[in-house]
Amino acid sequence: MEKKSKKPIVIALIIVILLLAAAAAVYFIWFRDKGTRVNKDGRLVYVESVEDITGAGYLGLETRFMGIVESQETKGVNKDSNKTVKEVYVKVGDSVKEGDPLFIYDTEEMELQLQQLNLDLQGINNRIASISSSISDLSNQRNSATTEDERLSLTSQINSYNASLNEEKYNLSVKNLEIERQQEAIESAAVTAPMDGMIKAINENAQGSEYSFNSGDTSNAFITIMAEGDFRIKGTVTEQNIYSLNQGTPVIIRSRINDDVWHGFITKIDMEPQKNNDGGYYDSGMGESTSKYSFYVNPENTDGLILGQHLYIEIDNGQSEKKDGMYLPSYYLINDETGYYVWKQVDDHIEKSPVSVGDYDENTDSYLINGGLDKSDYIAFPDEGIEDGCPVTTNYEEYMQQFEEENIGGEGMDGEEVPYDDGMGGEVTPDDDMGGKFGDPYSDFDEENTFSTDYLTDEELMDTPIDEDVIPNEGGQ
Repeated sequence: MEKKSKKPIVIALIIVILLLAAAAAVYFIWFRDKGTRVNKDGRLVYVESVEDITGAGYLGLETRFMGIVESQETKGVNKDSNKTVKEVYVKVGDSVKEGDPLFIYDTEEMELQLQQLNLDLQGINNRIASISSSISDLSNQRNSATTEDERLSLTSQINSYNASLNEEKYNLSVKNLEIERQQEAIESAAVTAPMDGMIKAINENAQGSEYSFNSGDTSNAFITIMAEGDFRIKGTVTEQNIYSLNQGTPVIIRSRINDDVWHGFITKIDMEPQKNNDGGYYDSGMGESTSKYSFYVNPENTDGLILGQHLYIEIDNGQSEKKDGMYLPSYYLINDETGYYVWKQVDDHIEKSPVSVGDYDENTDSYLINGGLDKSDYIAFPDEGIEDGCPVTTNYEEYMQQFEEENIGGEGMDGEEVPYDDGMGGEVTPDDDMGGKFGDPYSDFDEENTFSTDYLTDEELMDTPIDEDVIPNEGGQ
């Protein structure tokens, strides 16, 4: 009897061994690394550089306001609406001293008016002299009168002349006052500067005022003078942001051309909106009216500031304070029973990565990172939809595009109706829903299937079967 060959047995054993090795490899790769497998089909996650996040100032969220350096004190020089300006001696930007001439009125017309006033005065004096002479003559006649009736008639005439005399004397005092004022106007035809400063504006269209100087609202002043030396900063805020400002709030003032920084605080907020050159309120440029308001800042020092310089103003939330180490905004951190972690990019996907945190800065709402994160890393905002292994992108438009392509209910990408969960274990399409249980609550009303509002008796409650799948919550409901 021939001996059976052992070759088939050996081959079979080799095949079994290879199959076992392959199965072991699959088991090792699949089950051991199941928690860290890259889920290439997961939702795209937007990541940002840690260096950008931690180096963008106060969380990168400051609102900046435009500001301009101006004088602490501003005075407006008004012009008399009844006079004509003959010549203006200054221009915008000129420096003036108190008492320097600013402009002069045309005195030719005023001198003609003065001549007329003097003629009027002469006429009054002539009438007074004539009336006085008449009274004197009548008095002499009364003294020589022989009858009582004649004396009474002359006395009545004398009284009438005395009344006219008193009226003319009153007119004389008024005319003398007019002449005095006109002479003063001619002598003060040249208007001078009320203080040292710089000519800020000349308004040719000013309407005039009875007051010579105005240190408050200078919008209608003929010439506006700013005092030199003591500066403040006038900022502009829109109606959307005005309520974020408060008097006394510390601010940071930044140069627009270099790294110069000043500190100060808000001293005043104007609630009266600014007006544009047409006298109306500003608009946003998109057909919507947007009012702008002024607020004022006192800088702690004025070194390096120039009158008229444009600046940035931002609320001081501690962003300029230099701290040792890297501080990460708290909203990038998640804290659970295992400690703190962030969603960090690893290769081309996102992973939950533990970090070590230190001091907390309540002014900037950020934590000192002691380990587990470098400035060169990229992390994501901890959205609820993030899972280990989701792919990442630094292109925000690409990240947002995925949401535009998602359709929950309605039509799919090919126009086909996509059913969605009805919340009760079934599916429904938008057409099924029209006017049905998810449409008009009063359509397809079935009285037999509505709930009754009648209360059950204790006996009925005892006989009511209990659904064991319904588990009461902690409150017994």
